[in-house]
Amino acid sequence: MRNDLLNPNLFGNEAGEDEDKKRLGDYYLEKEKNKIFHDADRRLGFVRARKGVGKSALLNYSAYKVEENYKKDMVINIKASELISLYECNNYQPLHYTNCWQQRICLRILNEIARKIKFAATDDSMKIIENAEIMGYKGKNIISALSERISLNLDKRIVEKKECDKEISNGFELLKRYSEDKDQRVWLFIDDIDATFVNSENNLIMVGTFFTACRYLVNSVSGLNIRASVRTDVWTILRNFDEALDKCEQYMLDLVWSTKETGEILYNKLYTYFSIEYPEMNLGEKNFKDEKSLNYIFNLVFNGQLKWGSNRVIPYRSIHILGAGRPRWAAQLCKIAAKDAFEKQKEKIDTGNVNFAMTEYGKFRMADLYKEHRHQCNNLEMIIEIFRNSERAYSTSKLIEIIKERLIDNGKKVYIDGLPDECNEVQVGKYLYRIGFITLRNDEYNRALGLTRYEDDPYLFSEYNINDQQIWEIHPAYRAVLKIR
Repeated sequence: MRNDLLNPNLFGNEAGEDEDKKRLGDYYLEKEKNKIFHDADRRLGFVRARKGVGKSALLNYSAYKVEENYKKDMVINIKASELISLYECNNYQPLHYTNCWQQRICLRILNEIARKIKFAATDDSMKIIENAEIMGYKGKNIISALSERISLNLDKRIVEKKECDKEISNGFELLKRYSEDKDQRVWLFIDDIDATFVNSENNLIMVGTFFTACRYLVNSVSGLNIRASVRTDVWTILRNFDEALDKCEQYMLDLVWSTKETGEILYNKLYTYFSIEYPEMNLGEKNFKDEKSLNYIFNLVFNGQLKWGSNRVIPYRSIHILGAGRPRWAAQLCKIAAKDAFEKQKEKIDTGNVNFAMTEYGKFRMADLYKEHRHQCNNLEMIIEIFRNSERAYSTSKLIEIIKERLIDNGKKVYIDGLPDECNEVQVGKYLYRIGFITLRNDEYNRALGLTRYEDDPYLFSEYNINDQQIWEIHPAYRAVLKIR
């Protein structure tokens, strides 16, 4: 089984949107609160999380469940870039841009209806949905309202052809039956609305108005359910910029994974891989809670427990914290460690392979850190670099002192989240905790394997909670690349 270490399917696709639907359905861990994402009665839903946590996977899994549970419904699963390309909008007035998003969404659904009845929606009259028309949809079913456009167009062409074109006539009849089915819904799954987000006024308006447009549409028409994703850091800035987004907060789902949940995701991936590749193996029932099954599955790939400090732990515990609770990071780390094990002629991954992987893995993590958070703070790289070749752990007062000496006292001005006032050393420390660069050492073993993240307790670091008994550690993902001692 040594060759399995190099199989890209062993730990799953790092990009949830690229994973095979069936495979994703087999290993995806559906938490009870996440089921609302494919609940037909919930018209609007947004998922909020950091990069790599699994927003795309949740959208794809939910679309898969909708297709499975509501076979008559129309499911459209797209990237936001596909909407943007449908309709040009250069007016960055919020109300105008909100209407642009509504037009884009309606046009995409319109094209899907046309595609399903095999009608080429290419006429100029099909390309623009006027604002007055959108307002006229209020109270109607989205499919019947949009079908009227194709109906008028088809009817015109039938007259012109003197009803001699059977293809058009058949399309017209199919459309009539299609639009009269009042039980049919449209599910629109939209990913990566903030894929190229930069903290500029135009970009803030473009991304922020998308959420308002979605809310307006689902409240105006029936038969439309929308799901979309947004990064946690981007949402924070958007809400500070546009108070109208407060009304969208009730539709937001925060996606986070605990240590055991990360373990179950890894377990499911390994179980499904071996059940597919080696159907003759007697894997037993898939049951993460069964200790015998848990150990058996992990021992197929890992050489027993991994060393963590002076202890040895089941592999998923250390992988969870090294991956900062992000399934994509966990998969990347496992793949790098697996490659090292293979190249060193080993049958399974052990602690040495994971340790060796940390330098290459750390380069990915630093790049992700800057890509994910540079729009919040232009001086982020400068802040991170003050810790290069330094210690890994600090008391609260020592951490604040270092930030003050190496940054603030050197005349470096730091601005965060687009706010006008420059930040002091405590605010910079709070920011480093928020973005996951530092974590709090935690001796409660079962809580976070020795470290507490911002997601676990967002209020630990603040000017109102200066506790010198607290020890802050630079996250292990960044230590090797920064040469942290």
